[in-house]
Amino acid sequence: MLAAYQLSPVYFGYLWSRETFWAAGVHAASFTLVAYTVGLYAPDLGSHRLALGVRCLAASGLASAVTLAFFYFVFYRPIGRWVIAGASVLSSVLAFLLHEGLRRFLRRRPRRILFLGKSVLAERVTAALEAESEPLYEIAGTWPEPSSSSTPAESGFVVDLVEVCRNQEVDELVLAASAVDLEGLLLPALRCLPLGCHVRTEADFYEEIFRAVPLVGVTPEWMLSRGWDTSNRPAAAIKRITDVALALLILVALAPLGLLAMLLIKVTTGGPVIYRQTRVGRYGTPFRILKLRTMQVDAEDAGPQWSPRDDPRRTPIGRVVRRIRIDELPQVLNVIRGDMSFVGPRPERPQFVEDFERSIPYYAWRHLVRPGLTGWAQVNHPYGSTVDDARKKLEYDLYYIRHASPATDLAIVLRTAVVAMRGAR
Repeated sequence: MLAAYQLSPVYFGYLWSRETFWAAGVHAASFTLVAYTVGLYAPDLGSHRLALGVRCLAASGLASAVTLAFFYFVFYRPIGRWVIAGASVLSSVLAFLLHEGLRRFLRRRPRRILFLGKSVLAERVTAALEAESEPLYEIAGTWPEPSSSSTPAESGFVVDLVEVCRNQEVDELVLAASAVDLEGLLLPALRCLPLGCHVRTEADFYEEIFRAVPLVGVTPEWMLSRGWDTSNRPAAAIKRITDVALALLILVALAPLGLLAMLLIKVTTGGPVIYRQTRVGRYGTPFRILKLRTMQVDAEDAGPQWSPRDDPRRTPIGRVVRRIRIDELPQVLNVIRGDMSFVGPRPERPQFVEDFERSIPYYAWRHLVRPGLTGWAQVNHPYGSTVDDARKKLEYDLYYIRHASPATDLAIVLRTAVVAMRGAR
């Protein structure tokens, strides 16, 4: 923004004035928020240069619009067209070059990972990393070698691991062993710390790089390592006030569109406009969720079932309403009543919950918080209709519960805005 003022052919004021600093500050803050919303901070975006360029242009354009609106409302006058155009072009170009440069720098030498021991989770992580086209991590191998008959605790193995880390330039040691083997592997791993190696468990490594909690290879003790405090009343009060404020804002802003959708549903399909369905809430307490009806009246005469892609039970108007996600609008009333929060795990039906709790470990833990209109799983995993999808989404839900904070909620809300633009089933 400051460079745009300097390069403008019609601005003759002082560059370091109050006006230019306000413009630069507002533009920088709005660009940061918009860039996160459109996904410019996604680590896998660098290989898609066209998408990167489009998102840079979108972020800079929206940030400039916010800055322009700010000046209209605060200073009662616009910024010069040359300044705002120059800021948009320079921001998009600089963001593209910075992103591209960082991508090349980080992928020039990926962090080398050495697994200590073998496990199902280690194999899963290895397969996921090897499937990436431009990974930030590179698997150096497994230690000790599967053919070795010695135990890790022997002194020769300690020296051997140090040599392996030095020769293979290992950056990180991941303890992928069971609790029985962990003590024997820990001493050799600690001897590698002077080499600059980072040592951590496979569960911690998985959680950081995938932003999800693994359901295999972890114990309840590890799950509780961050604590599961649901009695923080000041934080709960702030979250509750924020939920109600956002719900009222959305209800007022989208009321005309919601009323139009209700009228079209009534005229084209008859029957009730609002669909009520029992879902499982906090601490396993059931509640009635509200939605605009997008399916035929007799859609579940045969019992509860998943909604597949191109569900034939949906009505023509229901397809449109669901695509633009207006069917979820009545759920703001659930938020106001306290059944739900704005951010949290999506609530499931009791029939499905019973099956999931029997087949998926730690599934009941997601009921320790209020369910939400949107959540970490919704912005990271597409709509799913299988048990495997439920298992994957639970990993994201547990990650959210372990890292819940106002900043996390804000990040989810910003990313939801982009996901909502893609539509739903």
